[in-house]
Amino acid sequence: MTIFGNGLIFLEGRFEDGLDLVVDNGRIADIIPRGTRKDGDFVDAKGSYIVPGFIDIHIHGSVGCDVMDARFDSLERIAAFLAKNGTTSFLATTMTLSADAIRSSIRAAADFMKRDRAAGAQCLGIHLEGPFLNPDAKGAHDAAYLAEPSVEGFNEIAGEDIDIIHLVTIAPELPGAAELTSYLRARGIKVSIGHTRADYDTACRAIDLGMDHTCHFYNAMTPFRHREPGVVGAVLDHGDNTIELISDLVHIHPAALRLAVKLKGCSSCALITDAMAAAGLGDGIYSLGGLDVHVEKGVARLKDGTLAGSTLTQGMALKNMVGIGVPLEDTITMLTSTPASIIGVSAFKGYLKAGYDADVVILDRDLSVASTYVKGIKQL
Repeated sequence: MTIFGNGLIFLEGRFEDGLDLVVDNGRIADIIPRGTRKDGDFVDAKGSYIVPGFIDIHIHGSVGCDVMDARFDSLERIAAFLAKNGTTSFLATTMTLSADAIRSSIRAAADFMKRDRAAGAQCLGIHLEGPFLNPDAKGAHDAAYLAEPSVEGFNEIAGEDIDIIHLVTIAPELPGAAELTSYLRARGIKVSIGHTRADYDTACRAIDLGMDHTCHFYNAMTPFRHREPGVVGAVLDHGDNTIELISDLVHIHPAALRLAVKLKGCSSCALITDAMAAAGLGDGIYSLGGLDVHVEKGVARLKDGTLAGSTLTQGMALKNMVGIGVPLEDTITMLTSTPASIIGVSAFKGYLKAGYDADVVILDRDLSVASTYVKGIKQL
């Protein structure tokens, strides 16, 4: 048994003092008045913050490794890096390559999820980003492998591992998008609007159909204009649509970040990294989805200047959001309970509650990640 105490504990969207968090056998056993129990190992937060582990629902890689490597050791290194930066669970996010290559990466993630590991963040499943994207908004995806949405094409990619696919990004204006969305929603898979040139009306219809999430909001989609509000306007105009935000202060201007949170609310915004293999490493040339990515001063771009993922961590995302004036409580929510709700794991992840997985992060007063626990096991 482990007791986390002497800190401010984040409970239901606010910090509470005078309490201890009791962890037993990988789960949160109880939250009790401070000093009530003395029969376990004590973790002293030293007056700092005790928060739920962060959840990244959109990450491609880190430390030289990529989900598309389709290898256990790559996923293991990614998971270890994430845990050291406060992320305790994640969706392994694919890129647009051949159907065989994507299927191999999904199969590798499925195998990775089945193995008992004491180290690293927990992989919760797959975010399928591509190949069902608009070539005119492809970003860093390889146009040679883009495809129109279809149930047959999806099943070819998913193979026998459909159960681990939690999120699929689709351009709603493409032929077949509506049919595939209905198919996925019937199987409990979240569908995301992304890499799209849809107009406002098309985006609204897609949201009403069930595309109720948005991939890296603002980026790779039609912007807001006063006579044609575009996808950005449609998403902001629908209160029940959730969004992803990359808060590296490169992908999105601070004012646009603040406006998104103000208009959507923290319960509808998930802070993601969209990180690629260069995260945790220095500048240089890396690969993302088979394309060369040039990283300079921590910013990842294709040769033509197109942004190609990020080198962000969720620990950095937290500091950036607070630094631009977003309240700490809202920022923690966007890293924890909101992404848990989006991908359907909020019954056991995203909160510090009795019965939940003991995914715990201790933040110093300067908001640096001091230590991370995944299911009660210390990672940092």
